[in-house]
Amino acid sequence: MKFKIMPILTILMLSLGMISITMAIEFESNIIHKDEFDILEIMANDLDGDGNYEVLAYTSGKKFLCLDDRGNSKWTFESNNSFSMIKVMDINEATEKEIILGTENRVISKNEIFNALIYILDSNGKEMAVIPILGSILDLDIGDVDSNGTFETLVGADDGNVYLFDDKLNLLWNYKTKGYNFRTLIVDLNEDGINEIMIVSWDNTYILNGAGKLVKSYETNHILRDLYLDKYNNMVHVSRWFREDAQTWKGTVAYSLNRNLGQMWEFRTEVESSASTFSDITDDGKDELIIAGTKGEIIILDSKGTYLKRFDLPDRIFKIEAMKEDGKSYLIAGCKDNTLYMIDYDTGDIKYSFQAHGWIETFFIEDINNDGKLDILIGSNDNNIYLLLQKNEAFIAPGDDNAAVDKPETEKPNNENKNVPFEEAGIIGGVLLGSIYLLMRKRN
Repeated sequence: MKFKIMPILTILMLSLGMISITMAIEFESNIIHKDEFDILEIMANDLDGDGNYEVLAYTSGKKFLCLDDRGNSKWTFESNNSFSMIKVMDINEATEKEIILGTENRVISKNEIFNALIYILDSNGKEMAVIPILGSILDLDIGDVDSNGTFETLVGADDGNVYLFDDKLNLLWNYKTKGYNFRTLIVDLNEDGINEIMIVSWDNTYILNGAGKLVKSYETNHILRDLYLDKYNNMVHVSRWFREDAQTWKGTVAYSLNRNLGQMWEFRTEVESSASTFSDITDDGKDELIIAGTKGEIIILDSKGTYLKRFDLPDRIFKIEAMKEDGKSYLIAGCKDNTLYMIDYDTGDIKYSFQAHGWIETFFIEDINNDGKLDILIGSNDNNIYLLLQKNEAFIAPGDDNAAVDKPETEKPNNENKNVPFEEAGIIGGVLLGSIYLLMRKRN
């Protein structure tokens, strides 16, 4: 009888968590660049096709940075105007890519206003072209609008105009809208082989042909925050909600239009959107809309606009993205409380957090060191660029002094991991084993 007890105890210990391990996501953090000004936008791309990523960022000091993946400066580019947007595109269909930077216009006085500028740079930072535009640049796209085999450049500005330039950057036409032109897209909406031009001005959606003539329109009283296209070219708008009764802006309206600009669904919430993303976080083959709010709210809608989930963080969310690693889905959020959060989508638990010394307004997810694991670049208004390199799986045994400890979700999280599986089961197992031991002593 005594000898039979040992295998039974071993099985109980394993099944109840006395002997258990768990894997946790961990990152090694480093400051790879210290600047004089806030980091307003950051991304990574392999500009020259050598297999290594360049880190691209612009600052509030009107400077654009190109760094290697360790933070060493490759080149910089400066403007007299503040930058408003960045895109990396392969315009010439070559190995190397081009960088397109848009700026705001520069207002000195009521009678002295300098044009906004579009810079097209090669991978080494040399100017290939400069386009002056009266209004600040809000969006830009490049594509073959007239099906002649050459690329045109479409520009949306806040002066109420959309501009189309030919492949030599001569102005072909401009189209006057009713307000700020937040999004300009060259896209074959109906998949007939001919590109259309789509404009979202405030929240009014216009479809133009290649000659700049209006084909269709959809008009509302909202103001666009973000626009997404699903795989069927249905449009998903995330907008500020205008409440006509109070004449104030409050809340968010999200809605979907099909490619013929017919409304498919609408969702309204009192949450004031400050960021959003569009991603298949549930692995159902359809993208979900993820809306983040000014008070830390996160709302998930399915592809039909149906409410799925809500999570809450302590402060305003500047940017939110979805991330998948080892079959798990996570939400990554940069917040006004100087923290980057990593949330397990299934449980809502904060699996990782990183504390900077300023607001985390921008970040970018990519496998920077090409080790098969996603890493995170962070830009902050503490003037730093941080690189979080994901470590290999960490094995944590319950009872270890370094093991993570569960904390209430309302507490401010730190860089430790939370909610270690089997920890509670391990305690229960210890109690059961102690009881078995006492019973055996009584029997003997």
